Amino acid sequence: MLGELAELALMVAKDLAVRVRECEDAEQAVALANAFQKASRVVRLTLALDVKLDRDAAREAREAARVEAEKTEAARAVCAPSPARAPDPVRARKARVRGLLNRLLWNESEGDTEEFDILQEDLRARLDEAALGADFETLPIETLARRVIADMGLSGELTLSVGESAGAPAPGSVDAALGQPEVRSSA
Repeated sequence: MLGELAELALMVAKDLAVRVRECEDAEQAVALANAFQKASRVVRLTLALDVKLDRDAAREAREAARVEAEKTEAARAVCAPSPARAPDPVRARKARVRGLLNRLLWNESEGDTEEFDILQEDLRARLDEAALGADFETLPIETLARRVIADMGLSGELTLSVGESAGAPAPGSVDAALGQPEVRSSA
């Protein structure tokens, strides 16, 4: 339809251009020139709209192909994890500490989602910094969590469930003898 509209507007513009050249009356020539200008503008706008629609359609096709490729890649990752891609222990430890502190951050923010987001971003930055330390991968998760709590100046208390404290040192173990903090469990 846009193509037909552009053709019609172009025919009208050509006809008006011929009439303007043949016209001897000045007022009629001005009116025809204005009509020509409007008709030629319709042609330009129609062609520009056609190009924009083509460009948008191509962008949507690329986006759909990208989304489909991501879905395919995700399905492959779920079905057959790559043996060459070993899990990142630093990333896993960061995720565990974030998981432990999410409830505490929510309580600290008193349910304000904006404040919660700010605290989560602060936590991410502090975990990134802590991950640079030599002992990040060897310290118990609870110890890392408690260090981050102290560093962030959070007033809440870390409460661990039985599953979360499974990695805690047993009483009388080497870590407990070295003075690792006691872990409080709530079942």
